[in-house]
Amino acid sequence: MNFIKNYFQKRTNNMIAHQDYELAEQFMNMDMSFGLNPDGSIKDGKTVGKQLFQMEGIFLDLTDRTLSHPKVPFAHEDRGGKFANIVKEAGLGNRKVIWQPSELFDLDQYMDANWFPEQLEMYRLELDEMYEAKRLYSERSISFLDYFFKRLDIYNACQMPTFIKYYRGVDLEKYKDKIRLITDEYPYQNERGEFI
Repeated sequence: MNFIKNYFQKRTNNMIAHQDYELAEQFMNMDMSFGLNPDGSIKDGKTVGKQLFQMEGIFLDLTDRTLSHPKVPFAHEDRGGKFANIVKEAGLGNRKVIWQPSELFDLDQYMDANWFPEQLEMYRLELDEMYEAKRLYSERSISFLDYFFKRLDIYNACQMPTFIKYYRGVDLEKYKDKIRLITDEYPYQNERGEFI
């Protein structure tokens, strides 16, 4: 019986990993016009930076298997497609993110929130590493993907229960490589508000 349970858990986890790839592709294809003024000029770096934190936060929130990352407001819509009803009936949902900033997003509240599972408190050094990664990310010294990969590594090393449950059977190195490949051309914003 455990064999069957493990088989289906691994299969589900690989489907969730594929949803992450699709999420990364949606993220990369988002309409970045929210960063432009009506005359076509680029908004100031602080305004665009807040909006990018929200878009990146959606990705960080939806890919956090521990469900500890703060919830980031976003709209979604029906994905559609010829298998839409089958996907819904299987209980997997058939929604896609609308990658547009929301007035409901409060950057200060988001940054002040706790981003980590309580179990990580037992791993003081690793928790300190995550606080440092969060600080560096919030200052734009590292990208959100640097933070994302650090989170994967720390949660895996500390064997966070829900993380392990939902990544069992997923090759983490292949998973990270695929996310890197998909997001390779993402324009990172540095601490001076410049895009690199």
